Amino acid sequence: MRFSVERDVLADATGWVARYLPRTTTGAHKVLTGLLLEAAPSAATTEQEGTSEPSGASGASGSVGSSGPALTIAAFDTEVAARAPIEAVVTEPGRVVVPGKLLADVVRNLPDAPVRVEATGGRLLIECGAARFRIPTMDADEYPTLPAFPPPVGEVDTLGFAAAVGQVAPAAGRDEALPILTAIRLEIARDGLTLAATDRYRLAVRTIPWQPTVDDPDAVAHVPARLLAEVARTPTSASRIALGLGADEGGVRFGLSVGGRQTIVRLLEGNFPNYRRLLPETSELAVTAQTAALSAAVRRVSLVATRTAPLRFTFSEGQVVAEAGDGSGAQGWETVPVEYSGPELSVLFNPAYLLDGLAALESDEAILGFASADPEVASAKAAVLTGKDDGDGCRYLLMPIRSNA
Repeated sequence: MRFSVERDVLADATGWVARYLPRTTTGAHKVLTGLLLEAAPSAATTEQEGTSEPSGASGASGSVGSSGPALTIAAFDTEVAARAPIEAVVTEPGRVVVPGKLLADVVRNLPDAPVRVEATGGRLLIECGAARFRIPTMDADEYPTLPAFPPPVGEVDTLGFAAAVGQVAPAAGRDEALPILTAIRLEIARDGLTLAATDRYRLAVRTIPWQPTVDDPDAVAHVPARLLAEVARTPTSASRIALGLGADEGGVRFGLSVGGRQTIVRLLEGNFPNYRRLLPETSELAVTAQTAALSAAVRRVSLVATRTAPLRFTFSEGQVVAEAGDGSGAQGWETVPVEYSGPELSVLFNPAYLLDGLAALESDEAILGFASADPEVASAKAAVLTGKDDGDGCRYLLMPIRSNA
């Protein structure tokens, strides 16, 4: 295999794909720590004696990749596959597996010059400016076949999807002993995509518009939250994300394609909680506060709270008092003006969970709704956090903490 490519193009692709490498593998699966490089023949190449340079190098006109994507860089850990096609000038097609983290580190630190790569004799030779590297390759025959992209079901706005994922992902569980709770539940329907996540102590739900490309798109996909969060954080100039869903011999898979880069994941199995029954239809008590002011107060007061201790929030006419600590140690409290005209209500909340919910809102004003006007009942039942005049924005359900006092 032999190809030439622009340094920034190669560094960006290897860095993105390397994010999906498994952290540790042993034995027969060690090959999965490698990145798979597959080079197809270019429609147009420039080959010189002993070397090959990208078009655009040495004063030549044109740019690398005018012949179209000819090189694919991929990673696969049996659960998640990632592919990044890039434009390169291939003078000798081939397939090779290279230690992934090492390759990404090397390419990221290459000088700003065209890169020439050749695989020969069990080594990958990299030349860039005055830099030279020789990296041992791995057995490509041991590398498993990557899954194909699932059948397309529709497209969604990139920024809108990223925002929705960012709103609900913090509520997903992190306990691998309960894998279904580490998922974002994606409910696919003709009139919208609904994303939901819960760790049993809080719940986040958001519905966004999309464009289905099949007649009957109705389906449910439990996608690992960490994967969707990674996709949402990745900068891209692509305005749309293509979604795919379908089964193969390895199970049911969900796919996202952004700007030609594909991420394919096997869905999590299990019974996701029936979260809709937890969302009250109405709120008998409602508190409206400035989102930024309430968030700042919670952060300050939390400084004197122990790691697992809740904050007490006492709501009364026109204000809420956030308190932390007890008589045996440091204490802190702060009063925040709010719109509230109900009975005095005292509730304990996990401050980190409340801050996640406030951060998820897209409104300058936050509304905290309680299902009952009875203070004792309201302090024991879930509260719902929403943005004021936020339309179909995020709904964040927060379970209060019971007092031992």
